[in-house]
Amino acid sequence: MAVGPTSRSVAGGLIESLLRPYGQILFSRNLLTGALVAAAIAITPKLFLLTLLAIAVASLAAWLFGLGTDTIREGGPGCIAALTTLALALFAPGGGSPFVLVVLGAIFSVLFLASFQTLFSSLSLPTHALPFVAATWVVHLAARLMPAGPTFAGLLHPWGLLPAWAGAASILDLSAVLVFQHGALAGLLILLALAVHSRISLLLAVLGGAIAIFTQRWLRPGLAPSMADTTAAFNAVLAAMAIGGVWFVPQPSAIGLAAVAALLASVASYALFPVLAAFSLPVISLPFVLIVLLLLTAARMRQHDRRPRSIIPGSHPEENLAAYLVHLRRFGNLPWLPFRLPFRGEWFVSQGHDGQHTHKGLWRHGLDFQGVAAGGQPFQGEGKELRDFACYGLPVVAAGSGTVALVEDGIPDNRIGEINPQDNWGNAIVISHGPALFSVYAHLHPKSLRVKVGDVVTPGMEIGRCGNSGRSPTPHLHFQIQRSKHLGSPTIAFEFGDVILRRDDVWELGTHLVPDEGSTVRPVQREDTLARALTFVPGTTYVLQANPGSRKELAQVEIDLRGRRFLRSPLGKLYFDAYDSALVLTGFEGAPSSLLRFLLLSAARVPFDSAAEIAWTDSLPRRLLLPGILRAIADLSSVVVPDVGRIDVAYRLKRDTGRAVLCGTSAEWSAETVVDLGSGEQSIAIDHRGAKTTLIMRKLASGEKESR
Repeated sequence: MAVGPTSRSVAGGLIESLLRPYGQILFSRNLLTGALVAAAIAITPKLFLLTLLAIAVASLAAWLFGLGTDTIREGGPGCIAALTTLALALFAPGGGSPFVLVVLGAIFSVLFLASFQTLFSSLSLPTHALPFVAATWVVHLAARLMPAGPTFAGLLHPWGLLPAWAGAASILDLSAVLVFQHGALAGLLILLALAVHSRISLLLAVLGGAIAIFTQRWLRPGLAPSMADTTAAFNAVLAAMAIGGVWFVPQPSAIGLAAVAALLASVASYALFPVLAAFSLPVISLPFVLIVLLLLTAARMRQHDRRPRSIIPGSHPEENLAAYLVHLRRFGNLPWLPFRLPFRGEWFVSQGHDGQHTHKGLWRHGLDFQGVAAGGQPFQGEGKELRDFACYGLPVVAAGSGTVALVEDGIPDNRIGEINPQDNWGNAIVISHGPALFSVYAHLHPKSLRVKVGDVVTPGMEIGRCGNSGRSPTPHLHFQIQRSKHLGSPTIAFEFGDVILRRDDVWELGTHLVPDEGSTVRPVQREDTLARALTFVPGTTYVLQANPGSRKELAQVEIDLRGRRFLRSPLGKLYFDAYDSALVLTGFEGAPSSLLRFLLLSAARVPFDSAAEIAWTDSLPRRLLLPGILRAIADLSSVVVPDVGRIDVAYRLKRDTGRAVLCGTSAEWSAETVVDLGSGEQSIAIDHRGAKTTLIMRKLASGEKESR
């Protein structure tokens, strides 16, 4: 019946819109975290009911204002409204009815949130708790002109049945203060909520609290703790959690910056306290917001986005760290994507980095390529004529998307053995790939250049022909990456992606590498049959079933506003990147029970190459195979020991009549994936330490209905 799923959907949406706002206070979308935060506030039951009222009013206001149900379910408006209610209760303005002030605070929370997000999004900066500060101040100021009535004081009594220790002052007040509470029980519930959300966040919260205690004893020795110290601790903990776990990859450098952020937030709290006290306004979380914005904007001026590495926030710090480490191992650490080889067919590296002849000093990161003739030599016959060389006159192609920045043409080719030192680079093309990133193609054949300055090029597009101009005794292509468009500029390190290497008559795929001198390489030679079988069209639904007769999982292909493509099921998301050379499964997030994670393990990368057999290695996160407690330990250990969560996998792809067979082997598991080249149906068999799983994935036919 249709009523059942609809009712469950409505109930699920209601639970999310009520619990997620509480979780968002700790930067969490986890509903259990939200429930624990709500329980900490519910120690004072009347205050808890007021926060529920605030969330309901904020949700209604957001809906009436047209902000959409997704915004409400994510919990942003409700979170700001709940925080505003908690602050108004603690810093009671003295006038107005609590009910009226809560309703006004909820409405202002929605408007400030929407307004500030519009303003700050243009600067690519977060608002964090700034709407909460603004809403609290506006209502606080307005209440001063309202007649006195019932106060918040009568709403702050805890449950009478609680034991005495629950409200006792202790070190746990440092965590309870995050929800404007005090006492051991509230502190324990908040610590538990943090642990459920993220062990890394818990570590950062403890670090922020320790820094707050240190700052208080350093700046205010001998003084009794006051509201200023409580405010400083509140801001220090939030700043440490945001910097170390939300906006930067949680590694030692980010932990260090989080400690600095906590220190600065504490100092800023002490600085703002007397200023705002003159206007009888609470400081609340303003120092946290200011310090986070200060550090994020200052970080934009760094020459390199490293140590700590900034990120787009994910669901929690563990996912952020795992995604970064997977990207680092699989795609390299350079701030740009690997380049393509600048030619077609097989060539070999005649001079590598730090070469014997010209690749030295500031120009050490250069590569010379020559074509391969019969017998593996660069030329046929005696090699005395230009036309004897296999690469002479062959196409040179763009190594990446960009705009032509410089063209040098009209320099004649040299005879074999002669050089032209006056025109060192010969005929050359320089392509801009972004700010301070240029590729150089030198020693080209005169009058073969097919581009001019300002032309836009794409990877693989022919731009000229290989020649022997400039300082070149034999035909070859010189390639390098540099920061300037000027010929002769110092080189910088770079990598090639999708490189096919011949080693002992075996084709191997290199995903990000610099080929060694003497190695024979070629780009991927696309084979369309496998590419068509593994085409994931947005809107298409797939059925996954592990072992015959077991449950089924439906996953639909989607694309988000950032252009990321993924398979989404009720249990998780599998991100992928499909381009002309390969299908790459880039990451998984979701429940360990999702069958989508098996796809990442068994077919993390599938090259669309024409070779009958090809091998490569990849590195995947071990957390995909670990149960809950071991995964938590591995995630926390990865902060300081990144390789603890790494699995190296050897893959081999073989083509057969009508199918492709992909085998993956690691120290812990093995997998075999069979792809039907006609239907695209995939059969996956995984053996993890003796536990065997068989998975079938097929496309849901048009008009077909499949039960979950």
